[in-house]
Amino acid sequence: MKKDNIFWGVLLLLAAVYILAHSLGFTPDISIIRIVIGVICVMAFVKSAFRMEFGGMLFSLAILLIMFEHVLGIEAITPWPVLWAALFGTIGLNMIFGSKANAYRGRQMHRKQEKISNETFEQNTSDVEGDNVVISGLFNGCKKNINSNQFKKAIVDCKFCGMEVNMDNAMIQSGTAIISLNVHFSGVEFYIPSNWKVVNNTDCTFGSLDEHHVSGVAEDGPTLVFDGNIRFSGVEIYRI
Repeated sequence: MKKDNIFWGVLLLLAAVYILAHSLGFTPDISIIRIVIGVICVMAFVKSAFRMEFGGMLFSLAILLIMFEHVLGIEAITPWPVLWAALFGTIGLNMIFGSKANAYRGRQMHRKQEKISNETFEQNTSDVEGDNVVISGLFNGCKKNINSNQFKKAIVDCKFCGMEVNMDNAMIQSGTAIISLNVHFSGVEFYIPSNWKVVNNTDCTFGSLDEHHVSGVAEDGPTLVFDGNIRFSGVEIYRI
């Protein structure tokens, strides 16, 4: 959005300069409507070039040539020869470079979606205080930090969601705490202290609960019991 604003800002400044210069008789006699259409064509060409969309590039260039045919002195090749050239050029470029262009656009879209996802994830980061807490997520990505001096139970309700739960600042004083899961079509990651033991009492259907970094866990450490339902989802437990 900021790049678009800069681009349009520069073009509008150039248009302002042109209007003043035209009023003083320093520029060719070109109507404001043609200038506006020309600006739109330039914008379309630049955006298409960044996306490797050959049709947008060639047809915006063709329209630009048609609009300024008298200034450029190219009336002999406008409008139909230029439009036919744009059409056949688009077909030819897509036949030669189409697969590479599609792969490039796919990478660009993936990076854009990843950036949006990361920004949304960071915005949805929040702290949860208390010994008995409820955490929920629906059609989003979120990060929750559980802070408790005497953690006892958490209910985690997660549907069509990506969730990260950090329990580094939670302490189990009673020896055992429970996390009750209701996870559907989601991915949930738990980060727990390295000395906590894990007991898996969950009911999994096309899903799983997996532990990582299990070696070295003390036998007399606090116990975290996972129960509830995991449906078409993955729950990961990491020790930190």
